[in-house]
Amino acid sequence: MTQRSQRFQETSRPTPPTPQEQQDIESLTAIIPGTSPETALNALRRNNGNLDKAASALLDPPEDQGTFPLLNQPEINVSGPRTPPPSKPERGSPIIDLTNEDDPELSRALQASMEDQGPHFGPSTRAPDPNWAVVPSNVPVNTTVSHDDQSLSRAIEASLTYNQTADSYDELPLEERVRKGNWSVYVVLSCLTLPNNCRSPVALRPTQSSHVYAALLLHALYFVPQVRHSVANFRVDESDLEDGVMPDNIHLVWSVLEAFVNMDIALLTELNVDQILEAINTDHWSNAAETPGNLSIRFYTNLAWRIESTLRGFTSTTLLGFRYGIRDCNPKINPFDQLQDTCAVKVDIRGTPEANDLLSCLSSDMFLDGGASNGRQQVIYEPSDVVAFHLVRENMPSSTGAKTERHLFGFPEHLYLDQFLKDNAELASQKRNQQRDLHTRIQNLVKKREGLTSLNGRDVLQDLRSSLHYYEHVAEHNDDANRRSEIQSTATRLRRILARIESEIQTIDTTIAKFQADAAKAFDCKELQLHRYDLRVVLVHDGLYGRNHLYSYVKQNGEWWKTVDYTVTKVPLEAVLSDAVGLHLNAGPFFLIYSRALSPEEENEKPSWPDTLKNSVKHNNHTFLGTLPPEVAQKVADPNSPPTTPYRAGTPSEMESVSSSIVEPPGSRQDTMDDAP
Repeated sequence: MTQRSQRFQETSRPTPPTPQEQQDIESLTAIIPGTSPETALNALRRNNGNLDKAASALLDPPEDQGTFPLLNQPEINVSGPRTPPPSKPERGSPIIDLTNEDDPELSRALQASMEDQGPHFGPSTRAPDPNWAVVPSNVPVNTTVSHDDQSLSRAIEASLTYNQTADSYDELPLEERVRKGNWSVYVVLSCLTLPNNCRSPVALRPTQSSHVYAALLLHALYFVPQVRHSVANFRVDESDLEDGVMPDNIHLVWSVLEAFVNMDIALLTELNVDQILEAINTDHWSNAAETPGNLSIRFYTNLAWRIESTLRGFTSTTLLGFRYGIRDCNPKINPFDQLQDTCAVKVDIRGTPEANDLLSCLSSDMFLDGGASNGRQQVIYEPSDVVAFHLVRENMPSSTGAKTERHLFGFPEHLYLDQFLKDNAELASQKRNQQRDLHTRIQNLVKKREGLTSLNGRDVLQDLRSSLHYYEHVAEHNDDANRRSEIQSTATRLRRILARIESEIQTIDTTIAKFQADAAKAFDCKELQLHRYDLRVVLVHDGLYGRNHLYSYVKQNGEWWKTVDYTVTKVPLEAVLSDAVGLHLNAGPFFLIYSRALSPEEENEKPSWPDTLKNSVKHNNHTFLGTLPPEVAQKVADPNSPPTTPYRAGTPSEMESVSSSIVEPPGSRQDTMDDAP
């Protein structure tokens, strides 16, 4: 080895990582298994030390990433820009010549435009080179970051900052536990009578972060009007007790009722629900590899069926569970032999463009043999007031190691279940066949459009425009009359060919838009719009593990609220329907709850809670106000009427469903209270 080559190898060897780089390398190798320190260092230096961009590059590497020249390599002086701007073609470069009269003009022009020609003339399509910038490169540029990039950036940032050991149950100071809302005013009003719907929602919190998913589901059920009112009407009498003790299911529903009363009346902004979750035998979310959706469906199914069986007799309709089965045209098969009961529908999200929304996925899953023509499809025999959807992403392609475009999964604010009911099966099949035919015609038009605009991976229109630009602005005739005529004739024919293709593409685009609109409105008929269901709850997972990585959206009195642990904030509907969190981590919305549409008066109707439980919560409110610092307590107005006097405990329960160790010291339930004036 020569001394020169030896010196080059020594100088080109990468320098050791700096302390900051070493810390970033450890973070990257921790969140992206299988990444070597050398690869992580290379990614960091390729992205100028930007940790988010380096992680994004490792998760989604370019097809031709190559290697990045590391620090302290010998500098190579290069004079002039590396990629000069387009100019006139060099002498001897191949030029498209469409003056040959032997072939038909359209095929000749298309074929010539697709040939590997060398230089193209017209507006440049290459990436900008900073060496040729007209303005200084340090001038800030206003760019718009896509939802996908924002989602990935937030997820990576959260994964880098998350500390599992610090994911603990933090209790807020007493003065911060006062429930927020228009009713909690900082002025003393002795005769305040504001409606309960002015209040912000109360958060339900478990001590263990592994039970967060269950607390969110229990919390969510309160915001389903049918569930809230059915549970509010539940009563227990002596005949329901077994030797003075509540049976398990009755005790469970009574505990849910206690939680709901607290969510309505309590002055606290958060409530602990450890005991009620233990009563339901809640599974633990043990690690990041476990999908919270699978745990949620087991918890919801267990809770829903126990509530359903206990509340029979307190509601005139089927509340949470419904019956479905196979509609088969074979008269020898008794469909009632194949009926099943469920309270939640599994929705398989594959991430394909044609089935990336709730209704499309449901339609594709209803037919057992891939089509409606054979008559075998699953239908709902007895619909319920509430229907839940468990969104599963097990069959979605992984984005790690390859460029994979992800799209938001869509779900509507309102949906009609009529097309899935047994009584509408034939009409729905006809509409679905029409929709399928329109989609097939759309696909054929898309293929036709692709045939007009691309050939052998080349953009036909771009090449034709480049050729036209050449003959109109670059080609020289050198005062040769024949050459001038030839150039003008070729340009005229190119314009005609280009106009013909663009006109046909415009016709195709117009037809596709019409077919898409017709397909979207295929079920817009009154016969299939009798059973409207409204979105009530959305549970979301951002793809990471921990207390703050699961949250919910719930609807209360026409407004949407987001609950993350103990933080409750108001959000617009758009935020609920377009939340892109978890998009690149195979996560996102995983549980939806819809219920029958109600009038605003029905939705906002005040629940008929048992007096015993109302008095218990009011008593706790009074005790809680007594524990607050005087300067805080005097600014809080309680809108609830005082409890009855003397205070009497309600139906005995073996345990409290909502922890009140803070607001109700031992023995306080025996205290008597006077009516307020």
